Amino acid sequence: MAALRTSFKVAAVGAVGASAAYSGYHYYSTTNVYFTAHAESLPSDSQAALKKMEWKGFTEMRLQSAEQVNHNVKKLTFALPTEDSVTGISPITSLLTRHTPEGGFIPVFRPYTPISDNDERGTVTFMVKHYEGGKGSTKMHSLKPGDSMLFKTLQEFDYKPNQHQSMLFIAGGSGITPIYQLTRAILRNPDDKTKISLIYANNTEDDILLRKEFEDLEAKHPGRFQKVFTVSKKTSLGDEVQTGYVDKEMISKVWPGKAAGQKVLVSGPPPMTEAIAGAKGMAGWTQGSVGGILKELGYTKEDIHKF
Repeated sequence: MAALRTSFKVAAVGAVGASAAYSGYHYYSTTNVYFTAHAESLPSDSQAALKKMEWKGFTEMRLQSAEQVNHNVKKLTFALPTEDSVTGISPITSLLTRHTPEGGFIPVFRPYTPISDNDERGTVTFMVKHYEGGKGSTKMHSLKPGDSMLFKTLQEFDYKPNQHQSMLFIAGGSGITPIYQLTRAILRNPDDKTKISLIYANNTEDDILLRKEFEDLEAKHPGRFQKVFTVSKKTSLGDEVQTGYVDKEMISKVWPGKAAGQKVLVSGPPPMTEAIAGAKGMAGWTQGSVGGILKELGYTKEDIHKF
């Protein structure tokens, strides 16, 4: 097993995403410390009529629309309680789903990170990847407009504007959704000067989620946001997507190296997280010790957050 870990290359992994990677360690606790999120201040141009959701326990919401994004990903938009409601959630906050499978007795809990803004009126949107045998993703993909689901907030990372001078995001597969949520929140806040670098790895170009959205953000915020898409199987001839694994060389090309005021977020399937930053501890309940590539580059536990 040790030899297998040593030889593992951080391929662009799309087979397992962060929703699977960090869904397994929250289900059984019902303590508020895991299920409570503090809403951030809405942007100054928000309309006065907007009403932040009061997330008390689980809230039932009905599916408004479902759009097939690629072979195993759907964009699911749910209606909030009123047309003027907004989620009001802070980055990075997921919404924890709860359902009881047909014929079962034990409820299933899974967190999904919205890709819609916290002040979007009336709806909340997710990008959900389906995993074979996945109880949460199978349920989400089976929903038809009009069907309902229960949701509750689950804060994953407490971010405050300008608390870091620069941030490096390393994501794989559907682990991109919390990264997208935070990237959008930082760049749309004119008072937040944080600089962001993103490395996003997948198996193929078809697996790159939110590609256009990230390309638009890079074009709109030159000097503040740069991104690298990398895949293990490239089909196009352009230079917009690299071929290869996330390694020291790739990180060094977009990141100046360890310095004060930096923070690294790693969001992807467990094998990828372990190879880049070390495995999480206690079956995912704790951050665990630092390992992998980032340890070799001199980063410490204080420099890194793993999802």
